[in-house]
Amino acid sequence: MIKDKDLVGMRSLEKRLKSFKKWPFDNEMGNNKEKMAEAGFYFIGSKREPDLVRCFMCLKELDGWEEEDVPWQEHEKHAPYCQFVQLNKPESEITFLELHQLEMHQVINVTNKLLAKKIGEFKKQCQKTRETLETLE
Repeated sequence: MIKDKDLVGMRSLEKRLKSFKKWPFDNEMGNNKEKMAEAGFYFIGSKREPDLVRCFMCLKELDGWEEEDVPWQEHEKHAPYCQFVQLNKPESEITFLELHQLEMHQVINVTNKLLAKKIGEFKKQCQKTRETLETLE
């Protein structure tokens, strides 16, 4: 489930960086928590998925990271539609107008993800109802 912190808090590079307390990699050249946060990711991992991250903008979740992976390149490869990836700027260079546009896209992305989840739940319930009705015939 997407929480409020995902929608608002993780827009900040600093907050994304703080989420990587249990990040399993610290490669200077490739995969480290600083580069993960700069690429728009924050850590949502667990014991079962120790390297799971999510983009604050497009909500793409990625795991299976390798020590030599470059976070920005992986983000571009797996989510070329991401508005943050398309902007292709460090957070410190984003203008107010660009930030406003990113915020609007973020709300749309969260809404679409939640809507897709609800539609999936509705379809499952419809299937159960159909099966129940078929047994009554």
